[in-house]
Amino acid sequence: MNWKTILTSASALLSPLVGTLIAGKGTKYQSIAQVAVKSAVTKIDGGIDKLVESYQSFRTDNEIVAEAQNEFLLLAKQAGFVLPSVAVIQTHVKAAIYDLATAIVPNAGLTASDTIAPSQAAS
Repeated sequence: MNWKTILTSASALLSPLVGTLIAGKGTKYQSIAQVAVKSAVTKIDGGIDKLVESYQSFRTDNEIVAEAQNEFLLLAKQAGFVLPSVAVIQTHVKAAIYDLATAIVPNAGLTASDTIAPSQAAS
């Protein structure tokens, strides 16, 4: 048996496993982001209003966003995950803000133009 045959066989066997691991990591990051955003909303005075504000205009200087990012880093580190880049964290925090804002305050002046595109929310 040559190396090419062995590597081809191994690749075919490992591909589904690697795909599952990658999908699992994204799900775990999204769960951490959900908890981080909820925590930020409860820690900050006027959290719901600032949540809606961060939903309508995502800015890193918004207290909810800043606190959620810090909480995400803390939770991920405590869970033993390799910390993702800031861009990945922000993507998950944006999606979590969208989920929470539309669940808690579905009629708070949130319009279709304010929504995060599905391609931005998924990662």
